[in-house]
Amino acid sequence: MKTEEEEGKLTTSVSFMDADKSEGIITPLAKSVSSLFQKTAEAEVDLKKKARMQYGADAGVKGRLQSYFLENTKSSLRIRLFNFIIKIVSCVLYCVRVVQDSRQLPEDVKINPESRIHYEYIFYVDTSNLLWTLQTSVAIISILETVLIFYLTYKGSLVQLLFNLHFLLELITSFPLVVTIFVPEWRFYYVPIFLNCWLAHAILEDMLHDLHRVSQVSHSALFRQMIGLFSTLICLIFSGACGMEHLQRSGEKQMDLFTSFYFVMVTFSTVGYGDYHPDWWMSQLYVVILIGVALAILPSKVSFSAMALKVYFLYFPIF
Repeated sequence: MKTEEEEGKLTTSVSFMDADKSEGIITPLAKSVSSLFQKTAEAEVDLKKKARMQYGADAGVKGRLQSYFLENTKSSLRIRLFNFIIKIVSCVLYCVRVVQDSRQLPEDVKINPESRIHYEYIFYVDTSNLLWTLQTSVAIISILETVLIFYLTYKGSLVQLLFNLHFLLELITSFPLVVTIFVPEWRFYYVPIFLNCWLAHAILEDMLHDLHRVSQVSHSALFRQMIGLFSTLICLIFSGACGMEHLQRSGEKQMDLFTSFYFVMVTFSTVGYGDYHPDWWMSQLYVVILIGVALAILPSKVSFSAMALKVYFLYFPIF
């Protein structure tokens, strides 16, 4: 008598038999294809087991949500893709707000015309009602999803939650917009929504990591490293351009978004041409911090990408 497991394996192999059914010989191609499906199924089972070990098994509502959001690979990827799109939309809306900026301050805010630096432009921005509605709606969706994910992965440590970088960035970029629903006077305050690009970068790396674990593509590691490197570069450039544009609102020489982008690209690629430069201490400090972050992050990214490329050419030589 054969067990059910042996019968299942036999059925999987027989479906890929050679044309000579009388001998029942399984071709090497059939073995490779059947093992491919078997490895994929085993990878999904391993993901579910690891999720249960990490987050615990619960038969209630929380357990069902964990099964859908964390254990199920397809639904988890869809949810992360949706969250990734939400972050990108928030960054696009921030750029729209920058382009439409009229440098208008609230009526109760007065500037000193004799001062060279006007700090009021750092704290106050002009946002139209439609744009504020769109940004707040995106922030509500983003923060609700983040709270749900942290509820499902919560292990009883509030300190660990408060020191989580992802959670802190969500509080900085989304929570202030939700507060302005109840306090309309605070709608003029500036919120660094452009930092959502780093949250999108983290979500993208998680998506690529999950795809790498369940896929059988041999060069997926190289693809993941290259995408991670380019994503990091885009986040650094975007953060630098948005930060420089906003800080220079208080300086003598204002920069639009394209000029800030040009300045960051020239600064990263060369020593700079000198046609545009930060003219007060906060902008200069921001450039120093930006270059320091780039020097801390990029070398390891480039090293891992070069290593993955070397392994790829080792197994797939061009000549």
